[in-house]
Amino acid sequence: MVENAFGNHELQRFDYARIESDASAALQFDTDVLTALDQHGFVVVENAISATHCDRLLDEMRPFIDATPHGLHGLGGTRRVGALVARSPTSHRMIAQPAVLRLAKSVLAEQQLSGDAVQINGRQGKGKDRFRYPWQLHLTQIIDVGPGAGTEALPHQLGLHRANGMWLHDFQDARLDLQMEVMWALSDFSDNNGATHVVLGSHREEPRAGPLGYSQPTIQATMLKGSALIWTGWSAHGAGINNTEQRRVGMNINYALGFLAQEENQLLACPPHLARQLPEKMQRLIGYRQPSPSLNYVAECQSPADSVLHEEFDVLIPGAHGHAMNPTVDGARMSDAELADQLKYYAAKKAQAVMDDDLELALHCKRAIAVLQRPRN
Repeated sequence: MVENAFGNHELQRFDYARIESDASAALQFDTDVLTALDQHGFVVVENAISATHCDRLLDEMRPFIDATPHGLHGLGGTRRVGALVARSPTSHRMIAQPAVLRLAKSVLAEQQLSGDAVQINGRQGKGKDRFRYPWQLHLTQIIDVGPGAGTEALPHQLGLHRANGMWLHDFQDARLDLQMEVMWALSDFSDNNGATHVVLGSHREEPRAGPLGYSQPTIQATMLKGSALIWTGWSAHGAGINNTEQRRVGMNINYALGFLAQEENQLLACPPHLARQLPEKMQRLIGYRQPSPSLNYVAECQSPADSVLHEEFDVLIPGAHGHAMNPTVDGARMSDAELADQLKYYAAKKAQAVMDDDLELALHCKRAIAVLQRPRN
């Protein structure tokens, strides 16, 4: 138990392994985790993933980690490496971990934490079916902390911080939780190797991004490999000092409201030609969807699923949208002779592009041919 300016608080821990073998306990588990997060601003889910999956993820990411310099984002002695959806299939297990996603739904979609509310078209209250906010993946990042990181020789410039200021607008009075953050332990987190410092209860400071949270005593969120520390975007936290000779490796996976810009641009970090190979659930989670009819559509008002996620889609090809055309209203269609000429033109252009080793142009021509060869209305 910790006493500070925000009251008496505890970093509570819940064992995910107990509900993997008892599905009926999942509802109570979810309630307990949400309550702990609401009361204290942080919660630990132990055994959220196996140590084997942690090791496999690091094997997949090792070439990218080893090729990244230390010190990015002002964290001395630390490597930060992103784009995990595209680079590490194993990371998908953590990103889409069921209990974490259920918690994100409660915190973000339904705004279930105390004092928060969904506010849409003059209505406000706790979210429910057809009255929820869209949310999505916000950040994927390996944080590899080397020996001495955070010392005077390799200082951490970031210090204690809250993450909700990144959108520039002052949301302190908005009665919203904007994001939920998760730190996965890919190695053991201990006091000595710099486990994350947390200010329990700091999410309840008024104003929500006030200075008081930064002057309160911290505790370190120690946890074993495969555990996850979860907190809100209003909770003050910061990296610890690694006083050991071993590296401490975590994975930061954050989720945020779907109408706010993502910290890591998932649509560029995992572009369409890679996203097409993902399950639909992961496509939607990283942002290949329309959170509302007027957000995130492509070209001729198409959803990502009906445009860029199709292999033959190309924004530079007229008619690639695939919408049905009505000759009476929309004008005469291409004649058979004109169609033949266009197919001949693109076939020749594709052949020349292959000879010139211009694979982007060759692919563009291939898509144009596929569009032209579609059944005609």
